[in-house]
Amino acid sequence: MGVHLREKKLGTGQVSFYLDIYHNKKRWYEFLEIHINKNRPSEQDKEKRRLAQEIRAKRENELIVQGNGLVDKVKRKADFVQWFDSYVSSKNFNKCNTATLKHLRSFADEKPISFSAVTPELIKQFMRYLLTKTGENTAADYIKKLSAAFEEAVRQDIIAQNPIRKIPRHERIKRTPVFRNSFTLDELQLLSNTPCKIKPQYKQAFLFSCFTGLRWCDVNPLRWSEIITKTIDGNGEWFLHFRQEKTDDIEYLPISGQAIAILKERKNERIENEENSPYVFPLIKESQPKKNIMNAKVNEALKKWAKAAGIDPKRIHFHSARHTFATNVLENSPDADLWTVSKLLGHKSISATQIYAHVRDSRKKAAINGLPMLKTAS
Repeated sequence: MGVHLREKKLGTGQVSFYLDIYHNKKRWYEFLEIHINKNRPSEQDKEKRRLAQEIRAKRENELIVQGNGLVDKVKRKADFVQWFDSYVSSKNFNKCNTATLKHLRSFADEKPISFSAVTPELIKQFMRYLLTKTGENTAADYIKKLSAAFEEAVRQDIIAQNPIRKIPRHERIKRTPVFRNSFTLDELQLLSNTPCKIKPQYKQAFLFSCFTGLRWCDVNPLRWSEIITKTIDGNGEWFLHFRQEKTDDIEYLPISGQAIAILKERKNERIENEENSPYVFPLIKESQPKKNIMNAKVNEALKKWAKAAGIDPKRIHFHSARHTFATNVLENSPDADLWTVSKLLGHKSISATQIYAHVRDSRKKAAINGLPMLKTAS
């Protein structure tokens, strides 16, 4: 292995520095874009030469560290909290990562924590801290985000191993099963029939989500241009063609009859009211998506609607519409299975859909009623 500083003569009379690197039986060159006047070097030229020599030494050190499976001590002295802040910002992560950073800063009391100080014991202390601030499942999510960051630090050769992996599984925070609130078709009919003095678009958007499975972050910015109609076998078919906010994937999904009815209702209102907004539900559009102000406002209105219908207000929030869609598709569509529902929900993995594997008691009863009776001896 060798890293040598070389000079290349330029037509201007100057020389340009480059590195001649030989490592693992491979040779390559790295041009430094540093030029000096070799014959009459100024003080600035001398400083440039020293800089080139420092870069050569740094590259050689990096190759030694990499070749021997070592970790750069300088990198390990860096502040992990500051690095995690940059990591979250550069990846444009969701609010769960931002919340993890907020708790990490509070835990550190706004003081730096070097990578070398992040031990399994420190992580366990952070786990105990999280459990005093939030529930088990939320804390488990925060630790999961932290673990992903440590894996990235390993890839960047900052640390040799993810410290969370060194914690025995029985000592880690475990997620507990959560009941996902959803509404039966009868309850949705009851809501639909119940008058309530909230804005009609709040009701329409919620029911639209109940029959499409779209998240709040996909419903509130939904545009008319993302609604596509096609004629297939002589029938007019409606589809959603949009970029899913959470996964950043492009989705192309069929729309159910009830969801189409809501869209037709909105189209008529749009014409009658001479709306010129590009959004399907303009009255619920978030002006500041990161603050979710409109989401809170809609959830508050939905609780009033549920209370007017005689339904426990605690059960309803906009995301319960997504759970309602998944559960009702599984229970009311004979051709539906978890794989199909995962595609309709836009899940990247079927494991995310398995929370809907439960079925209501009515379907369990129907399943066992299909078992035949045994003939008993007379």
